[in-house]
Amino acid sequence: MTVWQLVRAIWTSLRCRAAVFVCIFLITVYLYIIGNQNKAHFNGYADRPVLYIITATYQRYVQRAELTRMCNTLNNLKDILWIIVEDSTEPTWVVSNILNNCGVPFIHLNIPTPSSEKPKANEPFWFRPKGILQRNLGLQWLRQNLILGRNKGVLYIADDDNSYNLRIFEEMRSTKRVSTWPVGFAGELPWEGCVTSRNRSHIVSMWSAYKPERPFPIDMAGFAVNIDLILKHKHAGFDYRRSRGMAGIAVFVRPWVKELERLEPLADGCRKILVWHTRTSEPLLTLWNKLESQGVIPPSIDDWP
Repeated sequence: MTVWQLVRAIWTSLRCRAAVFVCIFLITVYLYIIGNQNKAHFNGYADRPVLYIITATYQRYVQRAELTRMCNTLNNLKDILWIIVEDSTEPTWVVSNILNNCGVPFIHLNIPTPSSEKPKANEPFWFRPKGILQRNLGLQWLRQNLILGRNKGVLYIADDDNSYNLRIFEEMRSTKRVSTWPVGFAGELPWEGCVTSRNRSHIVSMWSAYKPERPFPIDMAGFAVNIDLILKHKHAGFDYRRSRGMAGIAVFVRPWVKELERLEPLADGCRKILVWHTRTSEPLLTLWNKLESQGVIPPSIDDWP
């Protein structure tokens, strides 16, 4: 009996055919369930709004540590998509490795900052706005891949050098247009942001020391926007020409909310701080630099820097 005759004889067995059909059915059902779970995890078909989190990042000694902390934070959330945009000419191994091992659904993009807009050696870190092109590229991806009316969600600009209470991510899902909350260690104050009425139902003023006359003195970490507004207003983006403190808010808040009262207060009516600016200080590497100058070769390690 040839191999073909053997296969044909087995196939003609009713039990064998039934088993094959059952296996195919079970595999199909399994793939369908897994596919829908992954889809609902980040593409707007979940029962609740998806969080689209844009993070601009750049190469530095503490980048890996801060992105690892950010990954650990976002790993506690569901129904999110992390859009991370590097300030580089191509994706780096460090960021790719973190994302591939993080477990959070992600989109990895990159675009370099023009040399004319990079901080100079004698300038303080806050002097020039950072992440302008990177955030704009993240917005562009959203507009190219989401469909107005079909994908429901909220946009949040989350820098990798901040600390986040998980509660703020869940609260911002309720954003109808633009929501806001206080931010710790912002604007050279212990906290900066919204102040609400006695019953905490609406915003009456903003607590800010830096240019308090600004229409919306809100820190970049202190607001979220419904994704419908991003998709409707396709030309809204960040701008290098905006003065310090206006690079983000003038784009996202003023065109859509004309008065403070229209902003949606979160964090117990702006009474709790759930986000902090906690920049990781640059490590002290005096001895490392000395050893390098002497030609000392350190032991090999995969995760440096």
